Amino acid sequence: MTQGIKRALISAPGKVILFGEHAVVHKKLAVAASLGLRTYLHLEENDTGKCRLHLPDVDIDLTWALSDLTLDVDRVTLETGHPMDIPEEIKKQFEKWMGVTQREAQRQAVLAFLYLFFVLKTDKPTSFGFTISTRSTLPVGAGLGSSASFATCISTALLVLFHHIPVGFAQSEKRESHLDTVNRYAYKAEQVIHGNPSGLDNSVCTFGGALSFRRGERFVPLEGFQSLQLLLTNTKVPRSTSALVAGVTAKKEKYPQVIDPILESIDNISLRCCEAFKRSNKDSLAEELEDLVDMNHCLLHALGVSHGSLEKVRSVTGEYGVKTKLTGAGGGGCALSIIRDDVNVETTNLVAQKLAAEGFDCYRTSLGGSGVNAVVLDNSLDQAWLMSADRETLEMHAT
Repeated sequence: MTQGIKRALISAPGKVILFGEHAVVHKKLAVAASLGLRTYLHLEENDTGKCRLHLPDVDIDLTWALSDLTLDVDRVTLETGHPMDIPEEIKKQFEKWMGVTQREAQRQAVLAFLYLFFVLKTDKPTSFGFTISTRSTLPVGAGLGSSASFATCISTALLVLFHHIPVGFAQSEKRESHLDTVNRYAYKAEQVIHGNPSGLDNSVCTFGGALSFRRGERFVPLEGFQSLQLLLTNTKVPRSTSALVAGVTAKKEKYPQVIDPILESIDNISLRCCEAFKRSNKDSLAEELEDLVDMNHCLLHALGVSHGSLEKVRSVTGEYGVKTKLTGAGGGGCALSIIRDDVNVETTNLVAQKLAAEGFDCYRTSLGGSGVNAVVLDNSLDQAWLMSADRETLEMHAT
């Protein structure tokens, strides 16, 4: 880090798909936005000569002597190709350093860190050392961009640590250039984790706000975008994204005259969403988005990607006039509900309580929060606060 800066707090948002799930696979438009739920990373530079990676959300706490972390390959060679196409002997060395990481989420997180470490590291004195600790308010594996949020934080931390970008990059004159750099390496980390991601999740986590996107084209910031209040419900029902995508493709091949118009309608819903924000009429925006939410879900249900748990969420929220749709792959996972300004806190709390009684987890959050950020921490703060502070405290230090 910059001389004199020993500790920093980095944070990045999660993401949610507003409209266009599944249709986007077939080159239709989709819209995604950042969430108020974030991943937080505490970075501390020290003189131990060791690197500690502490990821309590996935039960990882590993320490390496930096003098042991060496590879017989230069960073350009490692960075140029696809992260998973690295030579077999390097993969074996990574596996050796990963230790006891039995769960896939553990392996992916450590592998992404090690890859970025070797791509971004520069020569430092042997006394140099650092600790990286993370905590997230995002549920893991729920389709809310937890891996991309983590990838964005890790890439930012290592870019700052090895002096590729300043710790105050988000407020600098070269902000956009620095964000592009963060996004590029966050995408590399996402490739380590997912193989062939679209780049959407890390882009939303890096830049924040909302983006429209079509497969094979550049992501476009949503003109006139306004923040909205959401209730996110995690049904905690596991699902296979690849199986659900394959199921829609099979239906399209079997019933093209039926499925193609459904996909086209979803495309038009995403287009209508973009137009609604451009008009910037806040009074009518929520009402229009509610209509689009309702229609989009029904079309996704027709594609066969809803689930009994998601329909239960819609039933409970519908009793209180709150519109809900599945978000992401469907088949379980998460649902999003638009909370209008005229829906009072008591009503929202009651809805959340009823959903919790069904065994679901609820998160009241905002849509379209800021992107990745980094701030210098007051040295009087004990590192342990990261593990114990509530969300409001974390957000206060991360902004």
